[in-house]
Amino acid sequence: MDNKSKTDDLKETAQNAMENFQETTEDLQNRMGEFWETSKERASEYARVTDRRIRENPYQTIGIALGLGLIIGMLLNRGRRSSYED
Repeated sequence: MDNKSKTDDLKETAQNAMENFQETTEDLQNRMGEFWETSKERASEYARVTDRRIRENPYQTIGIALGLGLIIGMLLNRGRRSSYED
């Protein structure tokens, strides 16, 4: 096999690899686009459901938020106290 045929084989292999890479990239872009659209639709649906439940039970929602805030505040305060004692 002479150098010219080796060079031609190498060029053909590189061209095939590049075409495969481009096809894979296009496929990945399409899949990511579909995933993005599906994710946006799901997030929008979850937001609608959350909004509806908050409007249906406003006092329960306020109580839950207050309780979570109190727990988080106590945990943060506890963490600060132990760092001051060291």
